[in-house]
Amino acid sequence: MFFLSVVITLTFVISIGVIASGKKIDEEGYSLAGRRASPFAVSGILLGALVGGASTVGTAEMAYVYGLSAWWFTLGGGIGCLLLALFIAEPLRRSKVTTLAQFLSNHYGLRMSRLAAVGSAIGTLMAVVAQFLASSALLSAIVPLPSWALSLLVAFLILLFIYSGGTKSYSAIGQTKLILLYITLIACGVVAYRMGHTPWALVRELPEFPYFSLFARGVLRESNACLSLIVGTLGTQIYAQAVLSASNESTAKKGALLSAVLMPPIGLLGIWIGLALRREGVIIEPSQALPYFLYNYFPKVFSGIAWATLFITSLGTAAGLSLGVATTVSYDLFVSFKKITSSRVSLLVNRLSLLVVILIAFIASLKAAGSFILQWSYLSMGLRGAGVFVPLLATVLYGRLLPSMAFASGAVGIGAACLWPILRLPGEGVLMGVVFSALLVLFDIFQRRRIKEKASL
Repeated sequence: MFFLSVVITLTFVISIGVIASGKKIDEEGYSLAGRRASPFAVSGILLGALVGGASTVGTAEMAYVYGLSAWWFTLGGGIGCLLLALFIAEPLRRSKVTTLAQFLSNHYGLRMSRLAAVGSAIGTLMAVVAQFLASSALLSAIVPLPSWALSLLVAFLILLFIYSGGTKSYSAIGQTKLILLYITLIACGVVAYRMGHTPWALVRELPEFPYFSLFARGVLRESNACLSLIVGTLGTQIYAQAVLSASNESTAKKGALLSAVLMPPIGLLGIWIGLALRREGVIIEPSQALPYFLYNYFPKVFSGIAWATLFITSLGTAAGLSLGVATTVSYDLFVSFKKITSSRVSLLVNRLSLLVVILIAFIASLKAAGSFILQWSYLSMGLRGAGVFVPLLATVLYGRLLPSMAFASGAVGIGAACLWPILRLPGEGVLMGVVFSALLVLFDIFQRRRIKEKASL
């Protein structure tokens, strides 16, 4: 019954995506859903990419070890969606671009665009690796295959998700999986409550530190985690694609605000499960916390549906992020160098880029087996946004910077974020990258104001 319910659920959700994609898919329909998405469709794309294996399997894994500090992923993502709605959605929509890098290129030239594209592609690839790890962890709980075979199966299913219809099908799948995911996680909370693992029991019986501290791994490290989610949400192509796919500016804002409300509770439910298993005294591999809970404390039919929901969540997020990388590579790197104007060629390059992205993520996931899923996700989000967050925010809130200073700010941001952990310097890489990037922008603004003041005299 468990495996039958898994197959039925997977078939049902993938069929929704295939039906939603329609028969004819042009370039704009593939990447931006024809710019006709509703608020729920926008939220489906946003949360479809944000809420994945890191938000569910990874959060329960981290909560099993550290407790409440595992909330930073979904809390930071919610804050990022809020900022996206308040400050970024409107100017991005008005620019009529397809990618975030194109928006920066319009203000600062191709150098800035390519820097943003490279940073986004590298960071997003790491997030795809995290989803491979989460999906493989789910599969390993029920399928007796070697890790390479599990990862290969994950790669095939991700390609199936995207090639069935691009962003349009991805939005429909995102909305469906979110409904199923909320039902699953709320049901987990109900089961934990009925087992006696109420929030009050957890607080009373588990040590206050580390399990109920938001800064269990240190103030700087957890602040870096939250900042990584914020800058990553504002600096990642697939999240920009979500608001660009909306039918108008108001719809884009509503979709982003809806995502900001819906995301944080998902993390709290995952934390509840991790802490319930800790109080229960269950000794398992941390990555198996959520799969273990579903398989052992639910009727087999429902646990099959719930397992398939989590698996689709991880696959769907990997699919959305991979689509974002492929779009960035095809539009912002390949096309900018080759000057391609044919939509058919652009679509072909996009799909071939997607195949390469999945292949690289597959190989990297084999090397990364056993590491924390959320650690990959935090690093990924930070690298995606460190190079574009400050120039992007300054452009929206202040106005156009000097192109050379905007590029220098972005280069310093992504350079510090990459080199800080490699050189093992004190502090956190993303945090320091954003600080240095902001200092350069503030210096530029201050200097230009002084020049204007002298000229007026």
